[in-house]
Amino acid sequence: MATGGTIAMKSSPDGRGAMPTLKGRDLKDLLPRSLAEIQVEECCNLPSAHLSMEMAWDLAQRIRRLVARADVEGVVITHGTDTLEETAYLLDLVVETAKPVVLTGAMRTASDLGYDGLANLAGAIRVAVTEEAQGLGVLVVLNDEIHAAREVTKAHALSLDAFKSPTFGPLGRIEGDRVVMARSVVPERIPADRLNPNVYLIKLALGMDERFLRSLLSDPQVAGVVIEGLGGGRLPPWWLEAVRAAVERGMAVVVVSRCPGGSAYDAYGYAGAYRDRASLGVLHAPGLSGLKARIRLMAALGAVGSRSELRRYFE
Repeated sequence: MATGGTIAMKSSPDGRGAMPTLKGRDLKDLLPRSLAEIQVEECCNLPSAHLSMEMAWDLAQRIRRLVARADVEGVVITHGTDTLEETAYLLDLVVETAKPVVLTGAMRTASDLGYDGLANLAGAIRVAVTEEAQGLGVLVVLNDEIHAAREVTKAHALSLDAFKSPTFGPLGRIEGDRVVMARSVVPERIPADRLNPNVYLIKLALGMDERFLRSLLSDPQVAGVVIEGLGGGRLPPWWLEAVRAAVERGMAVVVVSRCPGGSAYDAYGYAGAYRDRASLGVLHAPGLSGLKARIRLMAALGAVGSRSELRRYFE
C-alpha cells in the first residue's frame, strides 16, 4: 500500500526540490521478483506532513478489509517518516489481525546517493512474510531494524538510523535475507469504529503558563488533551487549577512524560506529582509519548459510550 513520502520522491527537473513522483508499482518493479507475490494498492502520493487523521483512518479501514482476505498473508505500507510512528500506532490499536502489518519509508530520496528506500521496502516485505512476525501487532522496519509500533519514534531528522525504540530497543533485525527476532510484544487493541479528532497535545517547558489549556476550555468541541509533563509527568502547581477545571468540564486529560523513555509515574508527595494528578481525575498512558497518547485517546473516545469508561484504556 503506497501513501507517498520520501521513499517515493525524486528531484524535480525544474530545481524546486524533491517531490513525490514514484508510484507503488514503480517501487515494486525495482524489487527482486523472488521476495513475494506482491499486489499494489495506491492510496495517495503525499509527504506524510500533508496527511490528515481522516486519511489515516481511511487507511486503517482499507487494511481491515485486506487482512480479512484469505489470499493476503501480510500488508506493507510505504509512508513518509515525519508522521510514520503515529500512523503505525493508530493501525496497531484498531486493526485486529495476527497477520503482519509493516510500515516502512526512506530518509533519502531516489535521486540521492545512498537511497535507502528499496532496501527498507525489501526488508519490510521479508518481515511481512515471516511467521515470526505474526501476532506482534503493527511493525516498523527501517535501516535493517524491526520495531514495535507502540515503542518506536523518529529520533533524528536526517540520519539513516533515524528510528529508535528508546526504552527497550528493536524487536529484531534483518540480516541479509534472514529475519531475526530477539523479543516479542503483545499488541493492545481498542475496538473503535471511529476517531474523535478533537484531541490536542501540549508540551510543558520550564516556567510555562497554562494559557494554552485555558484556551481549550473555552471551546466546547474539545474532547481531550494530552499534556507532556516534566520528568515523570510532573505539572507546575499553577497548572493544577486549570487541569481541575478541564476534568470537571468533562474533558479527558491524559498526562505523559516529555522524556523519550520511561513513564509518567513517581513517588513524590509535592504539588503536581503523580498522586496529586491522580486525585484530580487525570489519566496516564504509561510508556507512551505524547504523540501516541493523543492517538490512543482519539481511538478510546471513539470506542466508549461515556467518559467514565475511558479509564479501561489507560493506567
